[in-house]
Amino acid sequence: MVPVPVPVPEDVSLLVRVLAGNPATGVSTLFCLAAADTCALRRLHPAVAGAVAIVPWADTATPVVDAVRWRAALPAAVGARLEDRVVAGLLSSDAAVATVLAGITCLRLPACDAVTDAVLLRLPTSLRTLDVRGCRTLTARASFGHLTVLASLDCSETKFAVAGLPPSLLELNISSLDFMTSVSLAHLRRLRVLRASGSALNDDTRAPLPPNLVELQVTACSGLTAAASFTHLPALQTLHAAGSDLCDAALATLPPSLVFLDVCWCYRLPPAAALPPLPALHVLNVSFTAVGDALVGSLPVALEELRMVSCRSVTAGATLDHVPTLKMLHSMATTLAPVVVAVCRARGCAAPAAVELRGHRHIVTSLVVLADGRLASCDDDSEVRLWDPVAGGDATAVLWAENNVNVLAALPCARRLALGTERCVEVWNVSVGTRPVQTSSIIFDSDSDSNSNSDSACWVTALVVLADGCLAAGCIDGTIGVVNVDAGGMAAKCVGRHGRPLNSLAALPDGTLASGSGNGTVCVWDIGSAVCVAKLYAGEVESLAVLADGRLASGSWGGTVALWDVGSRTCGPVCTMTGHDEKPVVALAALPDGRLVSVSEYTVQLWDTRTSAAAAVATTSCAASVVPVTVLAYLPNRTNALAVLRDGRIACACKHTPDVFLLKVPPPAALE
Repeated sequence: MVPVPVPVPEDVSLLVRVLAGNPATGVSTLFCLAAADTCALRRLHPAVAGAVAIVPWADTATPVVDAVRWRAALPAAVGARLEDRVVAGLLSSDAAVATVLAGITCLRLPACDAVTDAVLLRLPTSLRTLDVRGCRTLTARASFGHLTVLASLDCSETKFAVAGLPPSLLELNISSLDFMTSVSLAHLRRLRVLRASGSALNDDTRAPLPPNLVELQVTACSGLTAAASFTHLPALQTLHAAGSDLCDAALATLPPSLVFLDVCWCYRLPPAAALPPLPALHVLNVSFTAVGDALVGSLPVALEELRMVSCRSVTAGATLDHVPTLKMLHSMATTLAPVVVAVCRARGCAAPAAVELRGHRHIVTSLVVLADGRLASCDDDSEVRLWDPVAGGDATAVLWAENNVNVLAALPCARRLALGTERCVEVWNVSVGTRPVQTSSIIFDSDSDSNSNSDSACWVTALVVLADGCLAAGCIDGTIGVVNVDAGGMAAKCVGRHGRPLNSLAALPDGTLASGSGNGTVCVWDIGSAVCVAKLYAGEVESLAVLADGRLASGSWGGTVALWDVGSRTCGPVCTMTGHDEKPVVALAALPDGRLVSVSEYTVQLWDTRTSAAAAVATTSCAASVVPVTVLAYLPNRTNALAVLRDGRIACACKHTPDVFLLKVPPPAALE
């Protein structure tokens, strides 16, 4: 939709002329912005306000805080996200809905308790996209039948009974839906995408699915049995079936149209399982299954990406010579012969490999690189090991803490290492060639301004070195304190208190301290005055890191990575990146060249967050995920710790395994 030109006086600025005076350029510029930006735009000039008013805004990321004022300011808007308190006031009457939501085609109402069965009936019939994910107030009697042009519906994580769905649906998300027994989707003849991960979808529900379905997600659907068949879906291109009970008989029914197949964690797939002819298959994930050489031998010629991590039944006799187009191979903890992997690399296939450091007997919980380049690792049995990552081999030193170790920090002097434990901060001398010796043990007293041995001391969960050499220590009760390592005690006062346990700390270039927890915010603290100078609304924060250019990166429980311009003290991110499939981003690490590494579950990803590479999103406040991203590796277990080595490699530690993996990082791409 191109806006009608608005008369522009001769004395207005060039920005106003671009936005309001040129219909083609103006609308293109406005579409790069979010609805929140219009607050400032309308104040520039009346001409800009006129241009803004006729743009069909479809922003569903920025929450609407006042529905009436929002509609008055953006009368042509066609999309919105409404939160609970707004929904409660707006959707309580037909008149309010008719006034504010008339003409709306896209509406997001995530996790709104105010969305009831009655409220659904008041929604405008113009809706084509509706998101009521997590609206737990909906009951089995709820109906969407009156929304006759609805094309996309997300009713995941609700108690909706999948009744009253309009036949116009093209895309349906019923993941984690409670009630699906004896419910048929056969009337959805136009349906092309069905996401039903973790739902009660069973063989009876799946059987009558429309034959033109192109994408099906049945991850972790316990109702699907080994007898499941896909022969009635001849157009299926994408199948996510990880963690289901599918067996080799189900594989035999896969249609030749399939392009993407994910059957990782399907424990019923035996070593003898093989693929049927799948000439269009480009991506296959069989990680953490018992498949063997038979499946490797049945791989289609056109396959481009193979994820085969921890497939213990594959032997060194398997070959990939029959897959000449393979571009990506992930095979850690799978016994492919080294020559097979080498041949793949010689053909241009990217095949990540890792050096393993072995010696811990328990789960490694934290990694840190000392000033001299050595790597320190700790496990949940109070053991800390020091490694020479260049030489590899066994640990060069082992020390034992007095209490369970949660986190490590490398002090500026290469011979000192700080350990955050369940009661205190221990400081050790770890000079090369000498036996590690504990030099001090500083009680972290969250309720006192002095160093004491009181019972209020609690678990230290995060550590970071400040510019003056002191340590900021975060605690499980949400407090933050400053540890004076040289004086051997706590500083005079606590910095602040979060409402939830501290998950991460980061020292910012301007001397402030960022702290993240599960309370939905990142707090920025002025250390000297012990005052919170900014709150960044980032969701449940699991990890923090500071990029080379000073921007702050935060990783959330929902799988997103956000970049923040902390100096501007704005509460919203300059960029929000998605790519971890809503899995918690448990660790972040900034590379010296400006890029960022993130880990979530089994995946290690590399983001090109250099300023010029991210220019497309850094100039707007909209949440756009256009930052280049590369999967570095799929590890054989869930990752929970990360560190950047001096030679450019990264070190990763996994849950449920005592090994530390060292991964190579490809060089950065040339910037245009």
